[in-house]
Amino acid sequence: MSSIFKVNSKSNWAALNPVLTEGEAAIETQTNNLKIGNGKSTWNQLPYFAGPGYWGSFWDTTSQTTTANTPTTVYLRTSDTASRGIHIVSQTRISFDYSGVYSLTFSMQFSNTGEQIHDINVWLRKNDSGASGDILASDSKFSIIASHGGVPGNVIGTVNFVLPVVANDYLELIWATTNAQAYIHAETATTSPFAHPSIPGVICTVVQVASA
Repeated sequence: MSSIFKVNSKSNWAALNPVLTEGEAAIETQTNNLKIGNGKSTWNQLPYFAGPGYWGSFWDTTSQTTTANTPTTVYLRTSDTASRGIHIVSQTRISFDYSGVYSLTFSMQFSNTGEQIHDINVWLRKNDSGASGDILASDSKFSIIASHGGVPGNVIGTVNFVLPVVANDYLELIWATTNAQAYIHAETATTSPFAHPSIPGVICTVVQVASA
């Protein structure tokens, strides 16, 4: 059965730059992005007609520690199996199948067993295993309260980013602590002193908000 839409690659559409008739729809093959003509504007002038809705939900159920003052990749070892177009590679890399603008939100449960406040920094790194891949202005610092009455101090840190990526890009969350007594903390579900679900050390959600 033939498609009711015109279909071509992103680069071919840009090179051809046709004027679609009013109501005529066309799709980019690599991205599944859609444009609808108005009979006047060229392809390159037309906006995309919403995004195809790629998303991913990831988390990690194990406490994570590191040596003081040592940038370390954050593990994301569990994924929602319904995630679409975004997946985890090598347990740390948030990988994108399609170009677009994406909203990334993370939350981390931090604990501190020490008797002094310790700081934890978290930032984004793109397509690289070294500092050259660090994304400018993406760092956040969290001061983790000290242990009190024999109970570790606990702080949850949450940050949101919106940024463009291209197909096959990957992002990593990087963290560093000023003292190993401050770490990413996870807990299993418990019934005492009250019943509650497990506490992931890290939760990360990624949603496409616009076409590239």
